Formats: sequence, C-alpha cells, structure tokens
Amino acid sequence: MTREIKRGDVRTLPDGRDVLVFSLSGLDEAYGAVLGIVLHPAGRYPDTAMSVVIDNPIPCTAVAVNLQQLRAVRFAEATHRGTVDPATMARVDQSLRAVLDL
Repeated sequence: MTREIKRGDVRTLPDGRDVLVFSLSGLDEAYGAVLGIVLHPAGRYPDTAMSVVIDNPIPCTAVAVNLQQLRAVRFAEATHRGTVDPATMARVDQSLRAVLDL
C-alpha cells in the first residue's frame, strides 16, 4: 500500500465509492480488513442522530447504518482524499453508538 490506512481517512476506492475509515489505525495490517462507512453525496441525507454531514475533506454524508468491513487490499489503489477533523469524527462515533445501541 502506498499510504498507511488511518482512522478518520477518507478514501475513494477504485470502484468510485468514497469511504470513511472507522477502524483503529493498524488493524488493516493486523487483520487484513478495514471497517469503514460508505459515504453518500452531499445533500442526499440530513444531519441526524444516524447521519453526519461532512464538509471536509469532501462534501458528503456518513450514514451510520452503512458500516462495512472491507478487505485492506481494496485500499491499495484508493485515492486518499484527506482526514476528517476530530470533532466530526466524534459526531460519527456518536451516530454509530446510537445505531448500534452502545
């Protein structure tokens, strides 16, 4: 892989999907998998307890029910778009806790 996969990264996969990496940094190497949220284009979903509107690094919405395990090798050719700020990641954490009843 050309760049370490870190929690909070936004990557565009070769198939065109944008993904927010949610798993802890380093789990990709340890287990060969990444836990991520497939992102939706901006404006498709409102900002709610289950979804978070993100402005940077790309305008999009993270919907907590779209949590997926993806093989780490899928990120080898992915484009790193940037990293969400800690405040936004905290809101994504809250939305996942709400959806998963944690």
